[in-house]
Amino acid sequence: MDSIEWNWNTQVHPMTVSGLLECVTELATAAQRLPIATSQSDESTALVLLRTAVRQMSVPIRKLCLDGKNKLLQRVVSDPQFLPVGGKKGKYSKAIMKRRTQSREWVMGFEGGRREQVFVPESEHQIQIGRLYGIEFQDGGWCRITSPFNGSGSPISMGTWLETKILQVNSIGYNVRDALKLVADFEGAHTNTDQLPAMVAVGVQPDEIDKGAAKRYRMANCVHFGCLSYIQLAVIYSGLYIIRMMQELVTNHDLEGVDLSGVSGIISSIRTDLSARSKLVDACHEMIIVGKSNVPGAERNPTVYRMWSGSEDWDKPLTRSNG
Repeated sequence: MDSIEWNWNTQVHPMTVSGLLECVTELATAAQRLPIATSQSDESTALVLLRTAVRQMSVPIRKLCLDGKNKLLQRVVSDPQFLPVGGKKGKYSKAIMKRRTQSREWVMGFEGGRREQVFVPESEHQIQIGRLYGIEFQDGGWCRITSPFNGSGSPISMGTWLETKILQVNSIGYNVRDALKLVADFEGAHTNTDQLPAMVAVGVQPDEIDKGAAKRYRMANCVHFGCLSYIQLAVIYSGLYIIRMMQELVTNHDLEGVDLSGVSGIISSIRTDLSARSKLVDACHEMIIVGKSNVPGAERNPTVYRMWSGSEDWDKPLTRSNG
């Protein structure tokens, strides 16, 4: 990472630079909550702080990296380089979690393309997790969380970084752009979680249910690492990387006609090397209930969800005992 250096685009308009500095300040202010959250003795307080930090970090990251044809970060920084997904290959672990529904309830079911009310018996839902960059499985259902980006990898362009696959859940793949956009869209400013009810289905495979971004967001949230999903972790570490590079840029490179002292003072104290230890949490009940129904022809075996990091050497079905 020490070999990567960002430089100002000296031809950019000062107002555009001001817009970037405001976004970076907003990002750093949100990131200040991260170490505060990890120091809380009360778990519920830590949860609120962490979720608030992710939500608030996602908005400026979107402004910097996703919005507009000419992205703000690319306009102000000359060819910003990023780290590839990867790093130390974590040991493959077939971490299997099961959840059994606790009650019988009336829900909307599928049969012959129709929606109708059916009765859902209790059923098991199995989730297999393996080969996730930045996640080191430990005993007792715990895991150690670090950056999913390779600190010693060869630098790549921002465009290539955004298109890099970072996650696979069953048949649905996610690149970095998807992760940043989904969190910003469903958790950032002006979003309403009440508009995303739990996805419930009967006797069908999850890949056959729903369409579009809502489905993708639910699928990516089927497992939490502590209180955060994998795409939320991608937002955190993407934001911390941007802050780290901006720390070096404003410290080592002046920009004529622009006062950098204000943003420098705000971002200089942000820790960008955070790691954590947390429990794996089965959050599948927030996403989907799949079971046998009394609708003729709707019987299925219990659904198995599989989650792993996307990469050339890991992008394979989880059928092997080692990675």
